[in-house]
Amino acid sequence: MKTFARVVRRYVLATAAIILLLMALGVAALIGLGYYYGTMRADSFRYSSSQIADHLHCDAQGTFVFDTQPAEVWLDGYVWAMVLDEEGQILWRHDLPAALDHPYTVTEVASFTRWYLEDYPVFCQIRDYGMLVLGMPKDSIARYNFWSAPDLLTGIFKNSGLILAAVLVLILAGCLLVSWRSTRSLQVVANGLDVLAGGGTVELPTRDFTGELARRLNQTSEQLRRRNEIIRRRDEARTNWIAGVSHDIRTPLSLILGWAEQLQNDRAVPEAARRKAAGIRDQSEKIRALVEDLNLTSKLQYGAQPLRREACQAGPLLRGLVADFCNGPLAQGCAVELELSPQAENFPLSVDRALLGRALDNVLGNSVRHNAAPVRCWIEAQVEDGGLSITLKDDGRGYPPAVLAALQGEPSEHTPHILGLHVVEQILQAHGGQASFWQNQPHGCRVQLYLPGQKT
Repeated sequence: MKTFARVVRRYVLATAAIILLLMALGVAALIGLGYYYGTMRADSFRYSSSQIADHLHCDAQGTFVFDTQPAEVWLDGYVWAMVLDEEGQILWRHDLPAALDHPYTVTEVASFTRWYLEDYPVFCQIRDYGMLVLGMPKDSIARYNFWSAPDLLTGIFKNSGLILAAVLVLILAGCLLVSWRSTRSLQVVANGLDVLAGGGTVELPTRDFTGELARRLNQTSEQLRRRNEIIRRRDEARTNWIAGVSHDIRTPLSLILGWAEQLQNDRAVPEAARRKAAGIRDQSEKIRALVEDLNLTSKLQYGAQPLRREACQAGPLLRGLVADFCNGPLAQGCAVELELSPQAENFPLSVDRALLGRALDNVLGNSVRHNAAPVRCWIEAQVEDGGLSITLKDDGRGYPPAVLAALQGEPSEHTPHILGLHVVEQILQAHGGQASFWQNQPHGCRVQLYLPGQKT
């Protein structure tokens, strides 16, 4: 989300830079257009009014003539010309329209010298022989007049750089203010997205320009809250149901196991009946193990099984767990060998001893139950990548292909029952480790359990 906010901030700053660039380009375009059209209009006549006035002379007889070139050349681009004396009388004219051929008062002269004469733009030059008036074609140029205090113009020219810098600073300040406010609003939305991604709920303010987005996130949060509540209730009901069924089965199952053991050990019972009683006992033990696994996997899945961690060393822990298994009923059908590397002997761990013992029992019990006795099992422990790696192998038939595919994350429509080994995966994951399953070479099963070391 921080990346998202940075992207928006960069977008706003880039927008401000583009605005400044467009302003600079606009000023340059105005200057360019002014230069272009000014040059183009200047090119419409060959000589300026001052040049024409300088080359027009009045001889002793009062005749006006141009030196070096005829009047048509000097007046190229102008439609008419005339010379007025101090009383406004016309001393000389060239193509002067009849409507303009009359004496002019001081007021009329003062008026047209600034702008227009009967819609003709005019230029005036004062010389010894009088005032030269040059008329341009109508609508050819625009002439306007403005006035200002000299101090104002001087101040503008002197402080133009400072004024431009102040304008740019104001623009940048405005852009930064908008960027800051936008980023702050977006940061609130980004934090809300982080909370939603973590499974939480939010109630974001719906003001500013992110209000619509905030409202959508609030709606999404409410929908997720309701859905999570439904899932929580469903999972709680499932966990309670499994726990209740497990509790209800435990009492009659204990009676069945007790009676089967009595019949198995009663010498007065025929041998065939005692063998059947032994089979009943074995199958009842399997049912009890399945019920316990079902209850445990449900608690682990929904976080209802607390981890009672305790600091210990790997060597004594593993030897104690293997001894517990060897003292149980399943050990009669197998031989277990334990080998620890020197580094693994005193490797520090923080584990729930009961859960880890259950994981070892499930792996070794799986080897015993699915192979003809006697089966040999090996347990090797060594330190790898800052953790303890425990490898369990047997010399049995190995995993069926469908079971191995399910254990390696490739379930099919007919995935076989692997509840006991799934519990092993959950126990290792609860400890921050992992369980991996392969075929052993040349035959048998191989399971690798990885436990991280105790954090100091």
